[in-house]
Amino acid sequence: MADRIARFDLPPGYKIGGKYRVEACLGGGYEGEVCRVTEIQTGSQRAGKLVYPQRNPRNRTARVYARRLDRLRDCPVVIQYHHAEKVVVHDIAVTCLISEYVDGILLTDFQAAHRGRRVPPFKALHVLYPLVRGLEQIHARREYHGDLHAANVLVRPRGIFFDAKLVDFYNLGQFSVSRRRDDIVDLVHLLYEMTGGRRHYAGQPPAIKAICRGLRRDLIGKAFPTAGHLRRRLETEPGLTAV
Repeated sequence: MADRIARFDLPPGYKIGGKYRVEACLGGGYEGEVCRVTEIQTGSQRAGKLVYPQRNPRNRTARVYARRLDRLRDCPVVIQYHHAEKVVVHDIAVTCLISEYVDGILLTDFQAAHRGRRVPPFKALHVLYPLVRGLEQIHARREYHGDLHAANVLVRPRGIFFDAKLVDFYNLGQFSVSRRRDDIVDLVHLLYEMTGGRRHYAGQPPAIKAICRGLRRDLIGKAFPTAGHLRRRLETEPGLTAV
C-alpha cells in the first residue's frame, strides 16, 4: 500500500526538490494540493500540484492528469502544463506536476469579498460566462472537468468582464454524456451559490432563475443538454458578451 498523506500543508519558503520554493497554497482536492511556487534558478512563478501518493498508484493519476492537460492546451480556460518532478515531501516520494501560474483570485475568495458572500446577479453572470465557454471547448474534445466547485476556479477581473481558469481536474474515467451533464449542473450550482444560495433564491431576478431552475437536475438537463445551450442562453443577456 502506498504511503498516505492526509495533507501536505507546506509553509511558505519550503523547497520542493531543491528547484522550487513554495510561496502559498492555492487549494486542494481529492487528488492533491496546488501551490504557487517560484523556480529558484530563474525566479519564474509556477503552479505545482502535489499528488497524494495513495491517490497515485504506479503514478497513474499523475500521468492521466498531465495527458489531459496536454490535450487541452489550446483551451484558454485550462492552465498550461509544463512537466513533472519526482520529489520527496515529508520523507515520502511524491509526484509534483508543474504548470503555468495564473495571477487570479480563487472564486471562494472572490465571493467572500462581497457583502454577505453574495455576488450581484449580473456580475455573477459575467463570471459564469467564460467558464461556460471554456467547458464547451473541453467537452468538444471529449474531456470533462469532474470536480467543478468554487475552490477549483480562478478569476481575474478585466473591466466589467472576467478571465477564468480551472485549477484542477478529477479523473472519473472516460468521457460520457452523464459526466458532461454533471459538469453543467456543477456550473449552474456555482451561479446559485455565488448569488446567495437557497436563502436568497426566491428573490433572484428571472435571468438567474432561468439558469438555476431551482437546482433541479432534470430541469437543468432538459434546458441545457450541452454547455453550448447554456452559453447561448447567457448570450441573450444584453451587455454580457460585448468586447
